[in-house]
Amino acid sequence: MRVLTAIACAALLVPALPVFAFEQAFAVPPFVVSVPRLPTIAVGALSPSQGGNVLTAQGRDTTYVVEIIATASGSAANTRACVGASLRELVARPNMPGRDNIYRAPFDSNTFLVLYVLERDGNRVLHAHLLSAAGGTHCIDAHFSRSLITGEDVDDWRNTFAGATVREAPR
Repeated sequence: MRVLTAIACAALLVPALPVFAFEQAFAVPPFVVSVPRLPTIAVGALSPSQGGNVLTAQGRDTTYVVEIIATASGSAANTRACVGASLRELVARPNMPGRDNIYRAPFDSNTFLVLYVLERDGNRVLHAHLLSAAGGTHCIDAHFSRSLITGEDVDDWRNTFAGATVREAPR
């Protein structure tokens, strides 16, 4: 009887547990951003900005801010070319840390991770970019950020993105 009671209690608690596994799919260009260690975060549809060459989608919850950027580019047929262009653009932004303070690593043949910390008004903000290409037409930058928790090890942020991917979606 105790076993049945324990199973019933566990079944009642399951819906109350947070749902993890951020995954967002887009139709045009066709790609999916997946971060298994982040919670589900509502992200809007891609919409045109900056003269139509750039599509953006944004979302947030109480902890994370997400911005997905798809930039039309002739170099989008090659993931490495997209990543190189995105890295050059990131490093050139005002107030960015020096190259030695920006973590860069390929995850697989189509996903590249970039991490850094920026300080704003005394608050340290963690940033992560998953860079890729999609549909042979767009360079993808999936940007995630959140405040650094006092006493937190920055490596925990890197570990958050273990298993993250940007992959082509079925058409």
